[in-house]
Amino acid sequence: MPLLHPALGADPARHAAPFLPAPFLPAACLSDEPGIIDLATLRDLTAAFAGVPEIWRPVIHHRPDRRWYTRLLLSATVEVWLIGWYPGQQTEVHDHGGALGAMTVAEGRVEEDRYDRNWTITRVRQHLTGSSVGFGAEHVHRVANRGQEVATTIHAYSPPELPMRFAPTQDGADVRAAAVPAPALATPAGRDVAAVGAAR
Repeated sequence: MPLLHPALGADPARHAAPFLPAPFLPAACLSDEPGIIDLATLRDLTAAFAGVPEIWRPVIHHRPDRRWYTRLLLSATVEVWLIGWYPGQQTEVHDHGGALGAMTVAEGRVEEDRYDRNWTITRVRQHLTGSSVGFGAEHVHRVANRGQEVATTIHAYSPPELPMRFAPTQDGADVRAAAVPAPALATPAGRDVAAVGAAR
């Protein structure tokens, strides 16, 4: 059984439209059977979440002391995250452990620094409100809010819960896997929840 953020199970009477119509969350995204969701579907999924501010606006926080995030959905095939970016906040340089991924900017703008597998920067892209980007299993990047306003992004990864790798530290320490505790959400019966990376 997939895990849904409590905001997704809110009283539909409070909203103009049904919260989770079938086209919004394809059946494959709610599967209990392990699998991989394709890039086009991941992009569509993040864009769909971003396009319904009634879902994320009551939940999002933009904190000056740390980057805020919460998981909106976890199934055997995909995980979806909501991230709030205060000006000046950024992730570490990281990959997604071989997962496919997508990001949509729900509000504001963020920049994405892309890196090769040797952790060398190759490109900087700006993503504005409404823009969606997908990335393959070898993708390495850093996401940053270098503007003066807050930003909100929606991220999806498939398969879910793969440990991420981070760029080596300047002192030459080994690349490390993420080891941040999972959010306080119930675990589906018979399924372990892996540690969740802080760079999401």
